Amino acid sequence: TFPFKRYQIQPVWRADRPQRGRYREFFQCDADVIGSESLLFEAELVQIYDEAFAQLKVPVTIKINNRKVLFGMAEAAGIPDQFMDMTVAIDKLDKIGIDGVRKELSERGISDEAIAQIEATLAAKTIADLRPLFANSETGLKGLDELDKVYRFLASTQLHNDLSFEVTLARGL
Repeated sequence: TFPFKRYQIQPVWRADRPQRGRYREFFQCDADVIGSESLLFEAELVQIYDEAFAQLKVPVTIKINNRKVLFGMAEAAGIPDQFMDMTVAIDKLDKIGIDGVRKELSERGISDEAIAQIEATLAAKTIADLRPLFANSETGLKGLDELDKVYRFLASTQLHNDLSFEVTLARGL
């Protein structure tokens, strides 16, 4: 029956050799909904994460983004065909910094003009800041509208933790 909701908690293992500070075996908790495009489920997933960490008494910041926003970034930079290259590079921002991301984008064949546009997008801190940058990206604007809707759904909810829009978030969307 759809929509189908599931959660799973189980041990998982890294296939590669883990880096220092990362475990080969660990427990992973997943919650998924398939079979619906309703953004209510996105808000519900935020509530699940929030409640889980509140019960554990672990204060966190829950970060959200939308894959359409990421694609909008590529469209605005004129490189929709290099979306994956861009996403892989910006996902490393917290590890290698903006200079490292700039270098990796360049090594992946992305032009200096496109890199400048990507940097402008990465500097945006709010959904409203991105709207003018996405003026030529219908997909990006749709992603921003969807994020606004998720925030509206959550407006009447008292979250225990902070919820933050993170334009660089490329995994776990």
